[in-house]
Formats: sequence, C-alpha cells, structure tokens
Amino acid sequence: MTTATQLSARWSGLLPRESLERLDATVFLTRCRQGMAARDVLETFLVQQYHYSRHFTRYLCALLANMTSEADRFALTENLFEEMGLGGMGEIPHSQIYRQMLDAFGLDPSTQPPLAETTALVRGMLRLCSDAEPLVGLGALCLGAEAIVPHVYQQILTGLLSAGFPERELTFFPLHIEGDDGHALTMKQIIERELAARPDKRSVLRAAAEESIETRRAFFAALAAPTVEAVDTSRRAASAL
Repeated sequence: MTTATQLSARWSGLLPRESLERLDATVFLTRCRQGMAARDVLETFLVQQYHYSRHFTRYLCALLANMTSEADRFALTENLFEEMGLGGMGEIPHSQIYRQMLDAFGLDPSTQPPLAETTALVRGMLRLCSDAEPLVGLGALCLGAEAIVPHVYQQILTGLLSAGFPERELTFFPLHIEGDDGHALTMKQIIERELAARPDKRSVLRAAAEESIETRRAFFAALAAPTVEAVDTSRRAASAL
C-alpha cells in the first residue's frame, strides 16, 4: 500500500489512484519518504523542478483562455495573482521564493539544462492546458498537478530535511503544501459543475489527469540516474522551450 491511499476523501472518484500509486512507487519519491534520497539527486530535482515550474503561469493562462464563464476566469485569476505574489499568501512571487532557495543552496539552473523528461513535462502541460475543451486543462492542471502537490511535496520535503537541507531555506515547500490545496479546490468546484452538466466528459477529464501524472512519473524516474547522454539530449531539447 502506498501513500496514495492517504489522500483526502474529497478527491475520491476524481483522482486516478492507480496513476498516483505508480507515481509514489518511483525510486525518487520512495527514497524521499524513507529519508534515503541522495543529496545530489535532490539537488538535481530542485533544478529540474525550477525548469518545469517557471512555466506555471503559462499553464494557468492557457487554461484561462479556454474558460467561457467569467466567474470561472475570475476564480482562476485569483490563483494566478497568488503565484505572482499579488494575493493573500504574500507579496513575493513564488518564482522568486524558489530562486532564493536555489541561491541559498548554490544551485544555478543555467548550468543544468532541462532533462528530456522535464521538457516533455512542460510541453505536455502546455498542450493539455491549451486544449479547447476546458476539462482537459482542468484534468491536467488540477488533478494532475495542483491537487497532488501537497501529497508529493510532503514526501520531497521529508527527503530534503533528512538529507540535511536547512528547514529555514525550504519555506517554498510548506507554502505550497498548505496553499495549493485551496487552488485545487477552486478548480474542483468548476470540474464538479462541468461534470454535472456534461457527465459524458468524465473520461476526458480522467485521461488528461492520467497523462499529466504519467509524464510527471517519467520526470521523477529520470532523476534517479541521469546519464551524460540524457543531459546532452536535454541541451538540444531546452532550446525548444
């Protein structure tokens, strides 16, 4: 039994549990939970996660562009403002908080280009969020990302603390463990209303969530043993972002 069984019951029937169990079973997350993740692997994660997360506002804006309800756009715009540091969670943009953390650990993303799997995760999220069917973007960004952030980040935070990273420099993770659940619930309300009106679209939602989580699983799997060949491939792929 993996930690996927510990997710809140509020997501029952929406989150694809089998996909989450495969995600939790990756060597990276397993070692984080066990407090056995190597420091160099965690540093690689921090840099690769930067390459993915720096595009987050693009994912959210792509989804916003396909929302036909003004009320829904307003609700999602509040999420966007929080990411940019304009909401109630603080005045510093989340991207800046992340860069400050990398600086504290002496990590420079410009010296470590995106792995091929990181590039695939970015491209996949942009494509799904740009789909004309809003439930595709909601499946990817809500169920495949925001809803599982507290679950995933708690495991990673355990790994970071166990590896000796100072807690005072890791504020980005508690911020999102505590805050992204609210973001996800905003999107969940939209999803539930859409499914009530169009129940035949549930399979579309689930497929997008599964694809997003599977691409993230590949991203985590690549962290365990990145090869020189993978890094060379990543340099070529990075230019396309």
